Parts: sequence; C-alpha cells; structure tokens
Amino acid sequence: MVAVQDLRKDGRLRGVSLEARGGVVGLLGPNGAGKSTLLALLAGRLKPSAGKARLLGLDPRDPRALALRAYLPQSPRLFPHLKGKEVLEGARRAKGLGLEALEEAVARMGLEGVWGKPVGTLSGGERQRLALAASLMGNPPIWLLDEPTAALDPKGRERFWAWVGEKGEGVALLALHHVEEAQRAQRLVLLKGGKVLEEGPPERLLGPRGERLPWLMEVLYEEPA
Repeated sequence: MVAVQDLRKDGRLRGVSLEARGGVVGLLGPNGAGKSTLLALLAGRLKPSAGKARLLGLDPRDPRALALRAYLPQSPRLFPHLKGKEVLEGARRAKGLGLEALEEAVARMGLEGVWGKPVGTLSGGERQRLALAASLMGNPPIWLLDEPTAALDPKGRERFWAWVGEKGEGVALLALHHVEEAQRAQRLVLLKGGKVLEEGPPERLLGPRGERLPWLMEVLYEEPA
C-alpha cells in the first residue's frame, strides 16, 4: 500500500493526500504539477516540508523500504562507458537477486541486442528500456516510475505495459506522458499546481468513450484536445 497524507514540499506540493492499495495508478498533469516531486518523496529522494508518506507502513527513507520499491526518475542516469550487461549485472547484485531475475528483465524489455554495447552508443529508447529493466528487476511490490514510456517507441511501450499487466500484487504509481495511456490504469489522479484536482477510475474521469478528454486537455494542459 502507498499512503500520502497532506504531503507538502517547498511550494511544489501543496497538501496532497491519496491512498493506493493495489493496481496501476496513473498521475496526469502538466509540467510543474507535482508529479515528479510526489514520486521522489515516495522514493525517499526528497524530504517533505510537511505531511507524511508511507510504503507498506514504512517511511520511504527507512532502509527497509528500499527493497520494497522500484524508482525510475524522469531522466535516469546511466554511465555511458558501461555496457548493457554491466548495468544489469550491477542492478542484480545490488538487489541480491539470482540470474533468473536478470534473464526475465532482459527478455521482457527485449535487451538481447544491447547486451554487449556501451550505454553511450544506445538510442534514447534503448537506454530507457535498459533503465526500466534495471529498476523493475525482481518485481518489487511498489513501482514509482516517472514517465516510463516517454522515450519508447510503440513496441517498447507495449513491452512495458505487458510487464505491468503481469506485475501481480502491489502498486504501480506512474506519471504518464501519453494521455492515451491513461485508459490502461485502474485509477487516475489529476494534479495541477501541486494539488489533486480529481481522482477516480478512467471511465469516470475521461468518460466511457473519452468524451471528457477535451475538458481534461483544457483544465490540465490549457490546450484544446
């Protein structure tokens, strides 16, 4: 379970409260809405100004919480001189996982072709798939992913969503870059100006046939659909 109560951070979050006990929760909102800040707070990378956050009952900065979550920031840092296999092997050892977890991550994100290539020679999509595989390896119960599909081509996005669909128990909290992907979530949280505007299932927020999409684009992104 992920729980947030009146969470604030230096003007970037202005009192966010939410609770997610399972499934895929999509965060939607314009730049500066607070999506990245919320995920960084839940990952323990930032300290809140006020309020509290909990991952399965633990403070995100508790060392015991590290093994419970996968966190991927919007611009993951990968050392360009390392080969793909070195990035993944490092992640495997850091998490204390067996080879089968590494092999699963490679297969799920289609990384056989980048195994021996330096990160600096990879395309943006290949680097994103590598970062996702390293983060999600071992399938921890809580996923905190900031625009995980932004750099992916359609095939890469389908690989990622297939993995999400087979995640099993736990929570996947995703800041979504592509509005059309919102329908894949079980629940949406609309953020703007550091506050929650609305939350609920996609069918209610977007409409059964997407008829509320013009409203969403105008209110969140201040542009026509």
